Amino acid sequence: MNATITLPSQLYNYLLKKSRQLKRTPDELVINLVQQYLHHDQWQTQFKSLLARIQSKTTHYPSAEIEDDITLAAQEARQLRHDRRSA
Repeated sequence: MNATITLPSQLYNYLLKKSRQLKRTPDELVINLVQQYLHHDQWQTQFKSLLARIQSKTTHYPSAEIEDDITLAAQEARQLRHDRRSA
């Protein structure tokens, strides 16, 4: 199924100019942009859901313990990088 949308002439002219620069048709460019936009929206929703699940599990641990673990992990990573550079 194909559908038609209406764009203000100034926006269409910009789309036409951009599509020529990219050596694509205006239709191809709009399809790609809409797909990216919709995918981003879907990705963002999934990310927020994942973040909420993770945050709900971290309430079992005190903030200080989490921060200590992060600090320790960062120190270990720095030491590993240092050791690799020195080798």
